[in-house]
Amino acid sequence: VDHKGRRYKADVVGRSAVYDLAVLDVPEVKELEPASLGSTSRLRIGEGVVAIGSPLGLSSTVTSGIVSALQRPVSTGQTEDDTSYINAVQTDAAINPGNSGGPLVNLVGQVIGVNSAIATAGGGEGGEAGSIGVGFAIPIDQVKVTAAQILKTGKATYPIVGASVDVQAADHNGALISVVDAGSPAAAGGLKDGDRVTKVGDVTVTD
Repeated sequence: VDHKGRRYKADVVGRSAVYDLAVLDVPEVKELEPASLGSTSRLRIGEGVVAIGSPLGLSSTVTSGIVSALQRPVSTGQTEDDTSYINAVQTDAAINPGNSGGPLVNLVGQVIGVNSAIATAGGGEGGEAGSIGVGFAIPIDQVKVTAAQILKTGKATYPIVGASVDVQAADHNGALISVVDAGSPAAAGGLKDGDRVTKVGDVTVTD
């Protein structure tokens, strides 16, 4: 459905349940101009953004805010089998149920993320919680990679480490590895049960 309410038939080229993304082929559409894509790597905290979507069934709604944080680890996927983590773009632009899948754009109209999830502080109208100013978007750089994989192979792939982390051990002294899966990349890299990771490359790991 386009911005004027016109409906078109579309074929699903491929989809990613983990990232809540799909690639569609819409052969009847000729005159629409694609949105310009930005780059997550150029984002700065405090930069203005606009979220577009249909929150609570209200179509063609825009909300504005800023980039609140970058590289927030947020879980995605609807089931345990689909769960993955993304380094999300955090924003205080109001994102509610129905915004998911809509674009997050910067102030020059470039798409820099795809709205994905919200943090909540309790239920709201109809049992669904609303925005508290903490929303998350899949970075457009990740979207580009996933879309390219779908276009090339028909499906998306996901990197894994193969190690479980004790999330209760939040003493700000690294990440405590609880279990390393046999035959996993983590095992091949030399990680063992009980190891504590304090640094990855030049990035300090505090929790």
